Amino acid sequence: METLAYKCINCGGPLQYDAGKQKFACEYCRSEFTEEILQKHFGKLEEQLNEEAKSEEMSEEDKLYGTALFTCQSCGAEVIAETENTAATFCVYCHSPVVLTNRLKGEFKPNMVIPFKISEEDAKQKFREFCKKKWFIPKDFVSDAQLDMMKGVYYPYWLVDSRKDGGISATAEKVRTWREGDYEYKETKIYRVRRAGIINFMNYPQAALSEDNNKNILKYVNPYDDEDFRPFTMAYLSGFLAEKRDLEREQVQNDVDKALAEYAKKIYRETVEGYDSVRVDDFELKTLTENWEYALMPVWMMTFKYRDKMYMYAMNGQTGKNFGALPLSKGKLALFGIGLFIALVIIAYFLMGG
Repeated sequence: METLAYKCINCGGPLQYDAGKQKFACEYCRSEFTEEILQKHFGKLEEQLNEEAKSEEMSEEDKLYGTALFTCQSCGAEVIAETENTAATFCVYCHSPVVLTNRLKGEFKPNMVIPFKISEEDAKQKFREFCKKKWFIPKDFVSDAQLDMMKGVYYPYWLVDSRKDGGISATAEKVRTWREGDYEYKETKIYRVRRAGIINFMNYPQAALSEDNNKNILKYVNPYDDEDFRPFTMAYLSGFLAEKRDLEREQVQNDVDKALAEYAKKIYRETVEGYDSVRVDDFELKTLTENWEYALMPVWMMTFKYRDKMYMYAMNGQTGKNFGALPLSKGKLALFGIGLFIALVIIAYFLMGG
């Protein structure tokens, strides 16, 4: 399998994208490079790889190993990619970052990418803060060894621009009550309401990975800020893991249609104001135009085993929004239960005049 390793222009050491500095850094000579500099140096190489992808066939080696065997350009070792969707990883021998170019060429080349904005150290600090808010996690849970399991991963999304035309028909009511002497009067006015219009959805994100756990992660760490989208270049993957998509447009079209229909219905409904109650009777929506693009989004990911049970934590690598399940300390829960019981007994004692 073809690989691409971004090397320092000054010393030849491996380059990694530094999320904190928003630059590409060499840990050996401490050189730092902007995207513009790297594009001038490596841009033609990426263009060549993409041109080759239009005419090449899968090699016998790729067929034999399920496109999973690659050669590290730094040390020459042959390594098997972790999964069939892995697009960027590290050499297990020399730990140099490696981009598996065969999985990012041609139709599988992303259109856009949001680079990591939160550094590894900041991600670890945010995880510590997340844990501090959880009263019942075990004391020995947060450790340096635990935090070393945190990895930066680019996950695949479809981005959908969809222009919709539709509307709702609803029954609305206004109710007025008043009193005259001993009598109370109630007046109900019923209205037939219609709302219609064109809605433009821009960059709606749909997970393009089939594994259930990862689909949940991609759902709960949303949303991302569209302002940070950049044209895709493989250089942003250097120093991170990356997954390529395994769900095509036709496989997720129904999910996108349902989600956008729910959003559209809500938007139309929210324009009906000034009534005491509103009931939507009819809803219609059709697609005028639609455009799909493929993008990679950053996630700080940690999957770990604690006392024979697996847990998963994820954080949006751009915004810091996090999601995860943490282990509970049975001892802390028991102490809390005892303390709560004692407090209730004391309160009951005083209420009873003791």
